Amino acid sequence: MEDEISAINVIPLVDIMLVLITIVLITSNFMVRGLIPVSLPKSQADGGIVKEVINIDMTSDGSIYFKEEKIAFSELSDRLYGYDKELQVLINADRDMAIQPFVTVMDTLKSGGFTKVSIQTEK
Repeated sequence: MEDEISAINVIPLVDIMLVLITIVLITSNFMVRGLIPVSLPKSQADGGIVKEVINIDMTSDGSIYFKEEKIAFSELSDRLYGYDKELQVLINADRDMAIQPFVTVMDTLKSGGFTKVSIQTEK
């Protein structure tokens, strides 16, 4: 005689789902921060959500990264050519960097016609 299974034990399924949710939450936190280590300045304002952005990262040693690829300042205007001028430009500048590289990037963006420029900060 075979015993009929009258109920399904869902506790192992719940345990597996909780582990998967934990893994997703931990890895998503690393993906949001990006690959280039930048110490962001603090801000009190809360930014809005934007669908598509052009990311420009600036490290404390003066290096500039366009979409996670290290480039020279002279290459920035060439890289921006062809992008829609209405796209959001997000600058991730290290708080310990010199101001002149930042001003150079802002001048390049302004001369390129980009008006929607934001600076990434920590809250």
